[in-house]
Amino acid sequence: MVEVTLSVEGGGVYIVGQTIKCAVLVHNASDLTDRLAWATGQISGHVTVDERHVQIAREQQEEVVTNSSSALSKHVANDCFFSSDPEILFCDLQLPPHSSKELKFSGIVPTHSPPSYRGSYIKYSYIVLVGLQRVNKPVTLINLPIRIINLPGISLVDGPKKPQSHPFAPREERINYEDYFMDKVQSLCCKRPRSFEVKASEGLVSIVRLTKGAYRLGDPIEVNLEFGDLQCVQVTLKLQALETISPESEVNEGTDTRCTTHDTKTIQCIHTRSTAVTLHIPLNVVNSFSTNIVLVRWQVHFDFVIAHLGKSAEIVDAGLTSVSAKGLDCDWRPLETLNVSTLSWELPIRVVPTLPQYIAMIAWQRTQTKDVV
Repeated sequence: MVEVTLSVEGGGVYIVGQTIKCAVLVHNASDLTDRLAWATGQISGHVTVDERHVQIAREQQEEVVTNSSSALSKHVANDCFFSSDPEILFCDLQLPPHSSKELKFSGIVPTHSPPSYRGSYIKYSYIVLVGLQRVNKPVTLINLPIRIINLPGISLVDGPKKPQSHPFAPREERINYEDYFMDKVQSLCCKRPRSFEVKASEGLVSIVRLTKGAYRLGDPIEVNLEFGDLQCVQVTLKLQALETISPESEVNEGTDTRCTTHDTKTIQCIHTRSTAVTLHIPLNVVNSFSTNIVLVRWQVHFDFVIAHLGKSAEIVDAGLTSVSAKGLDCDWRPLETLNVSTLSWELPIRVVPTLPQYIAMIAWQRTQTKDVV
């Protein structure tokens, strides 16, 4: 009996263009010498769609780089949009009783690949795949899911290089992937105050203020509300991710956009001049991105409940009055009925990735798997 353990370094979360280092530990747990014919390893990306709503044309499928003579080619099915070249780990390996052998390989996910995503219509996933075979036995496949994150519009491979201090300096070296990635993220998420006026036909409802132009996964979204002339009695905020299929990939024209709410806050704002609300972006979601099949975007949905009052009307009115030794007492009570209307408004926001180590630490990601050959 041979135990095979497949593991990855770095927490299981990676940036596109980053080298993914993998290790395979083969251990003979029996009292006899065992023998394996061969083993190979590679990294592949797969796309799965809901065929009732989405169709993928052949020209939309990215060319798969794979060797037809590889035993893993049977696993790389039509849903594979990326496959690295298989690496041969060993051939004709003999293991003495209770001995082990560790083998390593690596791979890179192209910079134009989409991030890992599990949506209503489509799913993008990545796996590390190892195939092993005994002599005259079926091939055993071991796969380990990994998470890939991407910042659309940025190529890490073609990124800037360290500048030379003088003409005779050593040859230029590329900047570390993670440093370059986080520099771009930080530049997008720096403080850029923005304000928006929300108006109804009767007048100004509220001024909405944001402190940033983009937000990272795991960041809080601070929304400041400054109410206008109309009396707003309640506001509900929803942080939503929207999934839209491109017209070329729709099975039926006009496929609905799927909306997923990740955080909701409701505040009562009677006689409130200004207030602040904080929404939180989870770490187990995907950032804004688009492919030739799907568009994923984020927004904050507002529901303003506006009271329609007369010129002399108030939210509260005087109740029964009684005369006591201390003077005139007055009991206050709220209105039994209130004429209101709801104004809905959406504010698009941009969500970008964060540091892979931070995602791996908070959002649990498996980094190894074991099987018996």
